Amino acid sequence: MHIRDLAKLGRNNPSPYGFPMPLERSGRWGYWLLPDGLYLLAVGWLGKEVPTTGVLPSECIEGLWEAFEARLVVHDGTAGWHNCELCEGEDEWYPDGKVGPVVEWRGERHRVRGYGHFLVRWEDRVYIAPVLILHYILDHDYRPPEIFCTAVMEGRFLGPDDLDWVGEEPISSSG
Repeated sequence: MHIRDLAKLGRNNPSPYGFPMPLERSGRWGYWLLPDGLYLLAVGWLGKEVPTTGVLPSECIEGLWEAFEARLVVHDGTAGWHNCELCEGEDEWYPDGKVGPVVEWRGERHRVRGYGHFLVRWEDRVYIAPVLILHYILDHDYRPPEIFCTAVMEGRFLGPDDLDWVGEEPISSSG
């Protein structure tokens, strides 16, 4: 899936799809919304090509790495998996028979899978990046926009508790 870096995605919906993703929470279907006054910008939805390459400040990579380890990832529930469209074949995407590439940073390794997003707040903006951005940076030499790196280093990562929950109908137990 390709979305141009820094494309505006809207004000309230923390999803790259243009509509809220239905999620389950405490036995109810609903969806997340950004607090009022914030707007959403896409970063790292590369599709089949890397738009910019280069060296990143290590603090930017470290910020993403720490957020991943702290599980500051917002899952979209029902959108399914996203494969890396840059990887040539299954050997790269399923390196050891398990889904998702293993990335390495400063001697540590993590498997990143193609679901969930980082939400990084900086001033009145929230940048939404796929969790695969770590793979894109470390394995495909992707360089996100400088303002995103600033947000990662000086802003803060949002988790579900930072978002507004709009609950709708109860989940039926009769399926």
